Amino acid sequence: MIVINNTDEIISFVQDRLYEQLKEIDRVCVENNIKYSLSGGTFLGAIRHNGFIPWDDDSDILMERSQFEKFRNTISSKPSTKYMLIRDNWV
Repeated sequence: MIVINNTDEIISFVQDRLYEQLKEIDRVCVENNIKYSLSGGTFLGAIRHNGFIPWDDDSDILMERSQFEKFRNTISSKPSTKYMLIRDNWV
């Protein structure tokens, strides 16, 4: 069980998990020639903060529909041992 006592620790914990998910998404996309981009606060944090915006607690990714279909088909045929796509939401 993880016990977190303050907001900074919570944000840091969430951002660490998000970063792990983003690395896995990137790995799948690179290996399968799937195009995507960061957007919103995730893009801004990568440029301005060389990471996450300090208070950001989500990640924003854009894909064209055709690229998303390819992504979904890829992860369905080669499931991750750590993550899964549920109702088109990466969890």
